[in-house]
Amino acid sequence: MYSYRLKKIKLFPFLILCIIFSFVLFGCRSKEQHIPKRISLNTVMLDSIKRSADSIYAKEYFTRDFAEAIYFKNTKDTTLTQVMKDKDSIVRQVIITKNKKRLFYAQYYGNGQLIAKYNLDDFGQYDGYSEEYYQNGEVRSSGFYSNGFYIGKWKNTDSLGNYISTDEYNNDGRKIRSSVE
Repeated sequence: MYSYRLKKIKLFPFLILCIIFSFVLFGCRSKEQHIPKRISLNTVMLDSIKRSADSIYAKEYFTRDFAEAIYFKNTKDTTLTQVMKDKDSIVRQVIITKNKKRLFYAQYYGNGQLIAKYNLDDFGQYDGYSEEYYQNGEVRSSGFYSNGFYIGKWKNTDSLGNYISTDEYNNDGRKIRSSVE
């Protein structure tokens, strides 16, 4: 009887350790952490624009946001690309025009994260589905534009991706209601 009790006493700490280990390994896991998708400058696209440019010139800016603009002109396809850089030479904005119509527009935070993804119509106005982002890459808001105006429902989230509210706009771009669902 004594040896059985001794085995029981030696086994007890081992069982407690196994239970604690199992709890730590399996029981303490919270939901999987959501990691926002970072969308940054498409350097492949920019390199292609640089290679195909007939002429390149730069212009200094003395604003709070921009220090220099670099222009890439391609006379073959009549495009002009404007790359705006800040004082640290970080690309903050890219605009591509063709025949004086804006084809592409993007702005970036100082860390390289895209501020917003806008589709443009034939007149260079925001049109279609768009997303605006926080500096950490999380979506700030998403919805549709038409002729440069917000239309329909726009979903808003916080910097962790949690839903905040929905704003609804009429066809003239005026906010008609804001709701928390």
